[in-house]
Amino acid sequence: KKDKAIMGKERANFVAGCARTNGIPEKKANAIFDLLEKFAGYGFNKSHSAAYALISYQTAYLKANYPVQFMAGLLSNEINNTEKISVLVAECK
Repeated sequence: KKDKAIMGKERANFVAGCARTNGIPEKKANAIFDLLEKFAGYGFNKSHSAAYALISYQTAYLKANYPVQFMAGLLSNEINNTEKISVLVAECK
């Protein structure tokens, strides 16, 4: 997704394949590829998204329902990071 030469080659393959298999005009195939190319810059695998969503949910649940224990765990985890400790202590207030 980052190598311009490879993406250029893939564009040509995509456009040719669109015309060959589905009769899609070159202009439309290029427009579709443009959308795919933009998505490649920020697209995220569904399984990774689901995993991060679950972690976010669990973290929010613990923070909302067990705030003292949650913040104690965060503070313990960041014991050597003084900048982060000050941010976390401020959040505790």
